[in-house]
Amino acid sequence: MSLIKQLWIGIIVLLLLALGGSFAISITSAKNYLEEQLRVKNLDNATSLALSMSQMEKDPVTLELLISAQFDTGHYEYITLADPQKKMLVERHYEENRGNKKTSNVPTWFTQLVNFDAAPGIAQIQDGWQQYGTLTVKSHSRYAWQALWNSTSQLLTWFVVAALLSGLVGTLILKFISSPLNIVIKQAEAIGQRRFVTSDEPKTTEFQRLVRAMNTLSQSVKTMLEKETKQLEKLRRESQLDALTELPNRNHFLNLLESKLNRDDSDSAGVIAIVRFLNLTDINNHHGRAAADHALLQIAGVLHQFIDHYPSSHAGRLNGSDFVLVISNNPSAEAIGAELSEQLNAQLNEDELRSIQLPIAVCTYNRGEKRNELLHKLDGALAQAELKGNRALITLNRTHQPLAHRNLNDWREAITQALEHKKLQLAQFSVFSPSGELLHFEAPVRLLLDDDWQPAGYFMPWAARLGIMPAIDLDVIKTALKNSDKKSAIAINISADSLCSATFREQAISLLNHSLEKAHHIWLEFPESCALRHMAELRSFTNALRAIGCHIGLEHVGLEFTKIRELQDIGLHYLKIDGAIIRDIDSNTGNQQFLSGLCKIGHSLGMLMIAEGVNSKAEKEKLEQLDIDGFTGPGV
Repeated sequence: MSLIKQLWIGIIVLLLLALGGSFAISITSAKNYLEEQLRVKNLDNATSLALSMSQMEKDPVTLELLISAQFDTGHYEYITLADPQKKMLVERHYEENRGNKKTSNVPTWFTQLVNFDAAPGIAQIQDGWQQYGTLTVKSHSRYAWQALWNSTSQLLTWFVVAALLSGLVGTLILKFISSPLNIVIKQAEAIGQRRFVTSDEPKTTEFQRLVRAMNTLSQSVKTMLEKETKQLEKLRRESQLDALTELPNRNHFLNLLESKLNRDDSDSAGVIAIVRFLNLTDINNHHGRAAADHALLQIAGVLHQFIDHYPSSHAGRLNGSDFVLVISNNPSAEAIGAELSEQLNAQLNEDELRSIQLPIAVCTYNRGEKRNELLHKLDGALAQAELKGNRALITLNRTHQPLAHRNLNDWREAITQALEHKKLQLAQFSVFSPSGELLHFEAPVRLLLDDDWQPAGYFMPWAARLGIMPAIDLDVIKTALKNSDKKSAIAINISADSLCSATFREQAISLLNHSLEKAHHIWLEFPESCALRHMAELRSFTNALRAIGCHIGLEHVGLEFTKIRELQDIGLHYLKIDGAIIRDIDSNTGNQQFLSGLCKIGHSLGMLMIAEGVNSKAEKEKLEQLDIDGFTGPGV
């Protein structure tokens, strides 16, 4: 039972005792007062009537007429006159005839409950020096009952009004007193959900001490998580980044490229470019290592600018002299090559840097291509650039997969018609726990375009440009609710564009609220970038989704995870670790340490850690040793 209910019960009991006791005492006092008044009236009337009868002739008829006249005033229950031998001379009793209307509105149960027992008035009638008889007078108590009933009704009315006012005032007082308690409860619930938030200290001393202790706990956990995050960032840099340029090293970049070529939601096509610092050894020998490092940093700076400018792009350092850049979203290879060459030339325009030879090779790629074949073709183009010498640019135009839609209007019409004609479906890929238990089904979206069910990467870049991703994601939620059952959960992807749309968030919450039983089996996951760039929207949407009963998570986590400073405040249920980190995890000790630290932070926040893109049994076994909670991918 809650504290508020206990307080209310206590208040109600106290009110009943106070008001009920006062009511009972008031009724008893009024009854005793009226009873005493009846007794005094009986005695006075008997004395007065006996005195009158003692002074007159003792004619029986006259005495009877006098007693009848007194009785007919209507205030008596009975009047009797008895001689000294107790023989009744005159006797009059009140009888309510059936034809008479009842003048009293006192309920029968009240007269039975409150019984007046006023003593009758007794007086002696004298005939000279002798006793003539005994006169007994008892007044009727119906008027006393009426008076008592009226006062009781009024008193009860005032007590009910007082109880209502007390309840209203008590509600306001309890609301004021419990306002700090609500803060404490919310903070306690947040800590129970592994969300270590802090709250303002209330003015109530007891609550103040409690909130202060909980704030201290939250702050300690935050400090610990901050320390772990810094250590994790250090491990990430050591295992994934080149120490000088802070670009992904060879192994990590190749994993990123493999993930981009094979991931279901990757763009259908893109551009890859390679830059070779051809005379790095000569620069190092003639100008020193500092000059060579300076040149390398200038090249890396240009690649960092490309990463910032083009979403979902990656750059890396394959070895001492080779740099590579991958740009998604189907850009023009000629335009990217020209822009890259121009920026590198502008950046390396200093006197000591003009002698640097930077051949550049650029070609396009399609999702699903083999990584080794793509790099082999790119190396061939780079060899041609080297033959041309200095800062030559070679663009290898390769045929893309045929697309029926070449402009935005065509894409808008095709996607809109697919949505209107319900040509949307969800695929299903299993996610298992280490024990083999099914956690949920991943359900990436498919649209019927160009006479085939196309994956998200095929149409998402165009849908994002057209601003119709919220409409697609809303249909995804509708389809997931339609396909949901109580046996298994369904995980669906929500784009960053949809997350940033207030209209989408309102409509999504409304849809899920209308299907609460099914909503408990819906897992919604957002790109990792949402926690970095749209934290306010993610936190607000997550709070609403958690109230409905949905599970919320981030996908493709690990590339920028250590930059998230407020992850513990979001209230996520799970994280899906990017396949680029999972790739060859059984032999990559650097990524093993990073992933182990990542799992420790995730578990300390109460989240499931799920590995994406598991390709082999060896990877799965190593992930189990690293305390991963779930797996998905071709090898599972």
